[in-house]
Amino acid sequence: MTTAFVILHYRTLEVTIQCLENLLKIAPDSPIVVVDNGSQDGSGEEVRRLFGSKVVVVINDQNLGFARGNNAGFQYVKEHYTVDCVVVMNNDVIITQPGFADILASYMREKRLDVCGPDIITPEGRHQNPLLRKPFSTFRIIKQMAIDAARLLMLKLHLFEKRLLSEYASNSNSFHKQEVNLANITGCVLHGSCVAYSSNYLSNELYAFVPVTFLYGEEMILAEHCRRRNYLTGVCPTATVTHLGGRTTLQGKAPNRSQIIRIKRLMLKAQWELVKMRILGEKTVKK
Repeated sequence: MTTAFVILHYRTLEVTIQCLENLLKIAPDSPIVVVDNGSQDGSGEEVRRLFGSKVVVVINDQNLGFARGNNAGFQYVKEHYTVDCVVVMNNDVIITQPGFADILASYMREKRLDVCGPDIITPEGRHQNPLLRKPFSTFRIIKQMAIDAARLLMLKLHLFEKRLLSEYASNSNSFHKQEVNLANITGCVLHGSCVAYSSNYLSNELYAFVPVTFLYGEEMILAEHCRRRNYLTGVCPTATVTHLGGRTTLQGKAPNRSQIIRIKRLMLKAQWELVKMRILGEKTVKK
């Protein structure tokens, strides 16, 4: 079976080099497509110079965001290769497991999964998959939108600022600390840092992630898309990757007030897009 890899790159050259060097050791013959998502600092060209014909580099003129950036690589694979599986991953995901692609593809075939994630482990030993065992209800999403909107307004007005910033840091650090039994988990929301798509999905879909957001919320929207199209999602417990985490979005730093305001706005937009999908379907999705 042939597996292609799509890696989203944005400015963090050293991280991308580390990712590629490890990937080429365990999958030297696999098609690898790096998408430079509008870095505009010459790092995409440097990746092309360093790795030559071993890696295809697609350079976007501007930052298209997470979904559309990944989709550029996904569509390149569709147009240029015939593969059984496509792994779409962040550049801060490190794969060192021998036979990773075969393990993942075989598990997907055995369980008849259309979209699958590996066991994603942080350097601290936290397991990030699945992001959620089951998608949130529409009521819960709308309730969370109201909470996030209220917190955004308070931040903009400098109300309870220290408390809100502290709560955000605490929530970010405590997320996904609990290990879960990954066996037989299906119909879940997958962590977006490393997602594998079957040949069935690849043949029938134009994009890896639904292109309605710039950043945040892509996983929940993908899960809703899969539910509507009867694609089965799951986690492969025997395929493992390391996710360094946060090395691209905020360069590994804690966000400040203005960055949190931007994050909250992006999250609200993603939540609204998900609610629209639940209520109206995907008629409003722009490809």
